[in-house]
Amino acid sequence: MANIQIDKNEFKRLLGKEISDKKLLEQASYLGAHWHSIENGKAEVEVYPNRPDLLSVEGLARAYKGFFGVQKGLKDYPVEKGDIEVKKEESVEEVRPYIGAAVVRNLNLSKKSIESLIQLQEKLHKTMGRERNKLAIGLHDLSQLKPPFKYKAVKPGEVSFTPLEHEKQMSLEEILEKHEKGVKYSWILEECDKYPIITDADEKVLSFPPIINNKLTEVDNSTENVFIDVTGKDRQTVEKALNIVATAIADRGGTIESVWVDGKELPDLYPEEMSLDIHYFRKISGLSLMEDEIKERLEKMNYDAEKETSDSLKVKIPAYRTNIMHQYDLIEDIVIAHGYGEITPELPEVDQIGDQKGIEEFTSLLRQIMVSSGVLETNTYFLSSKDKLFDKMESERKEIVEMKNSLTEDYSALRNWMTPSMLQVLKNNRHHGYPQKFFEAEDVAVLDDSPTGASNVRKLAYIVSDKEVDFNDVREVLQVLERDLGEDFRVKADEKPFLKSNRSGDIFIDGEKLGFIGEISQQVVENWDLEKPVAVFELNIDKLYELIY
Repeated sequence: MANIQIDKNEFKRLLGKEISDKKLLEQASYLGAHWHSIENGKAEVEVYPNRPDLLSVEGLARAYKGFFGVQKGLKDYPVEKGDIEVKKEESVEEVRPYIGAAVVRNLNLSKKSIESLIQLQEKLHKTMGRERNKLAIGLHDLSQLKPPFKYKAVKPGEVSFTPLEHEKQMSLEEILEKHEKGVKYSWILEECDKYPIITDADEKVLSFPPIINNKLTEVDNSTENVFIDVTGKDRQTVEKALNIVATAIADRGGTIESVWVDGKELPDLYPEEMSLDIHYFRKISGLSLMEDEIKERLEKMNYDAEKETSDSLKVKIPAYRTNIMHQYDLIEDIVIAHGYGEITPELPEVDQIGDQKGIEEFTSLLRQIMVSSGVLETNTYFLSSKDKLFDKMESERKEIVEMKNSLTEDYSALRNWMTPSMLQVLKNNRHHGYPQKFFEAEDVAVLDDSPTGASNVRKLAYIVSDKEVDFNDVREVLQVLERDLGEDFRVKADEKPFLKSNRSGDIFIDGEKLGFIGEISQQVVENWDLEKPVAVFELNIDKLYELIY
């Protein structure tokens, strides 16, 4: 969730209609933004994560024009053809590979409208941008610049400029070390040898994304033409954010002009199209609306809709919407426009009294036993990589569940066992005190013959590290589980590539193999940049539960 503050008079002016405070507080929250309070002409609005287009007074006014019947249907944002170009160099491919740009001309900006745009910029940084890591936005006074522009990566000491909120020139390296924004966001570039910048034809720096802009291009109330840049690590996210910002600025009376970016004309504000099956809508929503009624509610949510077939509508989706991926999303908006209060509640025909699954109760019991043994619980990522799951574990690679279009190699596969995740925890904490003892009881993914081709399997892993850790240190915690569960675990010697020879084995109960136990080999310890010995055990909770219950 993101909270924004808006000026009620600005909202009223952009909306073109007076809406009472009571109506906003009671009815407006259904749209995707919760109105908390309106005091002294200021409103505090909490925007839901799936509606970043509402993170500004301009976006809110646009949405409520339809919702309150001021102006229904898809708003047209014409884009005039421009001749400004942004050339992207190969040097940024390994740093921050994507950039989008647009120009909005003929503006008459006030102090309030500038504050609103800066708020939108920062809220998008926090939400869609994941604290500027995924995307960062720059707004520039175009009158101070000479196109064409270049997007490139340079060495930290090669370039200097005067950043915003500063009076003297600083190198990129100095900005990261001394500037408030540089210190705050330097972590994004900490593994980079070169840093991304945008320059104009005279080699003047516009921006050092994702850190800070040049003071030279600061937007103020004399600015008539704004150049927008959006850089990031995902093309779709960059272009959607560009659409949100460009349309918000255009709602202040500006004219959007396209920019050629790496051979592509942006912004692309053509509406996307999606088919809505009318029978499917009625089945999912439970509403028996006629075709014209469905169209009217779609228009209330700023869509356009027309008949496609006898059983479907072709829906045009605004280019600034980021959350419309399935018919479900259209159905949700239709229901919002219809009004939740207009839906008659019905009791389900099936008894649906909730209860916790047995495996969840059993997992909670195991967690309690581990915590009572003085072990800290951790919660690690389900996503991992083949390097961590196999190479660093000195194990042969095999087929696992992999991401089709992963953003980074570090998170390109679903883990199929827990121990690598536990070693990552030790690595992250190696500068803290010892001994270190961690456990996790969570799911991994394994390939199988199920309809989806893979299933979740619940695992328990315990790991301990200290200067003199051995097999007995991990075996004694396994014995605590034996005692408290009233079961007899048997350990049978077995060699594992990631465990020390003659210091490892498999864990059995009633002849069924549950997992393994042992001391991590010295090579694996070094692979994970650890300095102290490590011992571990890992159990299959699902199988243990079946055997006990």
